[in-house]
Amino acid sequence: MKTKEDLEIIARYQKEIRLLSQTSGLLQWDQRTYMPKKAIKSRAEQTALLSSLIHEKFTSDEFFNAISRLKNKNLDEESTLIVRKLYKEISKSKKLPKEFIEELSKTSSIANKAWEEARERKDFSIFLPHLKKLIDLKRKQAKLIELPGHIYNSLLDDFEEGMTVEKLTPVFQELKTNLISIIKKIKSSRDYNELKIKILGGKFPKELQMELAKDVAKAIGLEEDYSRIDFSEHPFSIKLGTNDGRITTNIRTDPLFCFGATMHESGHTLYELGIPEEYEYNIMGDAPSYGLHESQSRFWENMIGLSKPFWKYYFPKFKERFKIKEKFNEWYKEVNFVTPGLIRIEADEIHYCLHIILRFELEKALIEGSIQAESLPKLWNEKMKEFFGVEPKNDKDGVMQDIHWSEGCFGYFPSYAIGTIYAAQIYEALKKDIPDMEKDIEKGDYKKIKSWLKQKIHKHGAKFLAEDIIKEVCGEGLNPKVFIDYLNKKYLEMYNLK
Repeated sequence: MKTKEDLEIIARYQKEIRLLSQTSGLLQWDQRTYMPKKAIKSRAEQTALLSSLIHEKFTSDEFFNAISRLKNKNLDEESTLIVRKLYKEISKSKKLPKEFIEELSKTSSIANKAWEEARERKDFSIFLPHLKKLIDLKRKQAKLIELPGHIYNSLLDDFEEGMTVEKLTPVFQELKTNLISIIKKIKSSRDYNELKIKILGGKFPKELQMELAKDVAKAIGLEEDYSRIDFSEHPFSIKLGTNDGRITTNIRTDPLFCFGATMHESGHTLYELGIPEEYEYNIMGDAPSYGLHESQSRFWENMIGLSKPFWKYYFPKFKERFKIKEKFNEWYKEVNFVTPGLIRIEADEIHYCLHIILRFELEKALIEGSIQAESLPKLWNEKMKEFFGVEPKNDKDGVMQDIHWSEGCFGYFPSYAIGTIYAAQIYEALKKDIPDMEKDIEKGDYKKIKSWLKQKIHKHGAKFLAEDIIKEVCGEGLNPKVFIDYLNKKYLEMYNLK
């Protein structure tokens, strides 16, 4: 068969797979936003069928044979990269039987609803049998894929290509040690101990919270013509096609939760919409890793959204809308207040990565079989006590607070900490390239920042490994020291510590 015909075959298959995946994504978005609760059985069947069809297409002989023939052909640079990536991904997928994919999809759909019910009732036992089945399936998946090293590597690679337990463990250990050290320093500060939450403990009407959340999403570049904002229990973002980015948010006790969550999810969607349209229907049209994707959301939520220049622009808006009498410095300290909370997605930027390390340690142990699902609530609470000095009073605020395990997403959590580190590195690189960046932020002008991110990060799609992009942009790969230095400078200055 001629090279041109083989290239047409792989282009056709990639487009069909992408369209089916977007259709599946639409069903998932509906399930988590507007779908009636009683519709779960039908939805599980629908998503299982689509997962099966996608897997069938992805592992079809016609597709793989065309890729195999092209693998050794003299192609242009982009086609060579596409063929190489497809060959690797399909070789992995072919190790997973169609029946396994169907079972995993159906199990996760049902587990997700069981998780929601278990959270409502604050009863882990409702979710436990579904979780055990998912863990067994993910162990089976890891053994079928069988990448070198730790068994967890075969799951981690789905989210962080090139990253391993062996590489990540010392990074997380360094991070954990330093975060705990910074927290101890802050707690020893007189300024910290005298700080009382006055402003954020007041009343913040929900409609005004949403008004400001929509305002900041638009300000950083998320236009209504190609996006929409809805509500879900757990905020998320999803791209459903060209110029179709959906995000969800939620309003909780913390009046800034909605604002921060909206910035976070907007960051994800700006990345998705910033990937070149010519990659829309091929394997290049994704981020190279979930960690790099997370770097974009953490960048907007934390590096920008918790910064002093940002609040110099936005504080007057909050002051006017919510009738705040206090001064800027009081507001800025409250916005960045450090406290050992129970909930990951409500955590301050110092405690946040400790939440991730806790989950990484537990799910790695679950997959390797050194702990069992029955012991999770107890182990979770013990680690919360060790890392944070607090314990959950119920399973909803403890082991069941995250949606990920109910979706079968084992290997995903490390991406949040990786992305947080990358975000700090990207911010430092940005400051070097755009020296007046913080002046723009003070004016509410993010055009240069958005353009820089698009040119340096978004435009590559999945052309390179995530860490290689970071090396190119920041001069080095994953380096927790940059994030640690940023936290030390910011918070030790805030609390007059040396």
